[in-house]
Amino acid sequence: MIYSPNVNPTSSGVLFRENRWKHYKKDKLEHVMVPSKEVEEVDFAKFPSMWACMCRAIIKGPNTKYFLSGITAIEHHNDCPYFIPKDRSIARIGGKTQNLQYDDGIFAQFYAAAIKRQLSRFKGKNVGFVVHAHCWALLNHIISTTLVEKKIEKFVRAARKYWRDHEAWGSNDFSLRSWKHRSGDVHPGFEYGCDIYKNPLIVFEVQKAIQKAIDSATKTKEKCMQSRCSPVPLEVAIMIAEWTCPIDYTPADVKNTRNMLSAWQWTLPDSFWKRRLKEDILIELKSLGESNYSIDWQALRLDLMGLVSDREWYFHSGLPNRERVLGFMTAIKANFLETS
Repeated sequence: MIYSPNVNPTSSGVLFRENRWKHYKKDKLEHVMVPSKEVEEVDFAKFPSMWACMCRAIIKGPNTKYFLSGITAIEHHNDCPYFIPKDRSIARIGGKTQNLQYDDGIFAQFYAAAIKRQLSRFKGKNVGFVVHAHCWALLNHIISTTLVEKKIEKFVRAARKYWRDHEAWGSNDFSLRSWKHRSGDVHPGFEYGCDIYKNPLIVFEVQKAIQKAIDSATKTKEKCMQSRCSPVPLEVAIMIAEWTCPIDYTPADVKNTRNMLSAWQWTLPDSFWKRRLKEDILIELKSLGESNYSIDWQALRLDLMGLVSDREWYFHSGLPNRERVLGFMTAIKANFLETS
């Protein structure tokens, strides 16, 4: 999650072509400042890999403590400094002008820090660890980022300890990115088992399924109130459902289960669904459960099972990358809690 100097390159002008900010394009501005939450919630429909260029930084000056910055699009520089909003609640959305003027009161200048020993040429200068903005938001599902910011120096030590013992995924992958660009597929040498350029935070189809469940909740409630009670005991219904949809299910199993539950108007307990869905990876479900929304949980879980059972869709979705990222976040969290 904390990366060394090499960061995915991007052209800041393309951000104004995304639907969320395209209304700024006609103003021909160098850049606009928007709430950082806007960036964290955007799925970059036109340029899906752009999420990997939107970054924060954990910055430290020669005489200052670490602090978390705002968000900007990061391009790779060998020895040149980066400029990023100081305020963590702000994101810079860039325009086409290349010779930008930066206000020292709003932007911080820093050089990308190294995971191992810091380079001597950066002595006396601001250095910072670059972090994907979406990954920082994802971290909040593992451990409170408010807590992390209060003890951010310990968090940096915990992350560096982890990465010293592991391959720094993404820190030196330009050759892999080049391969993907040429071949249109993942690099055969990937040990990650997934496309690391897929957004691990926002998976559009999952969000779409959630919205569908919210929209249909009221109708489902009305329908259930009018339906007859099933004469089949719950224990028997569960046995039939387990036979219809085993743990290792297929899209056909999900379809058959959906039809059966619709016909019999059965509502199965949470334990049935949790054995079939990796809810620790589907982080949206926890947040949804803590919300005030009325949810058709059974319909939602069926829709999610329909997605993840489609291996072609799953492989090319952001969920495998999310699982990978959550794995090392959990390990960094353990390091952090040990030192706190």
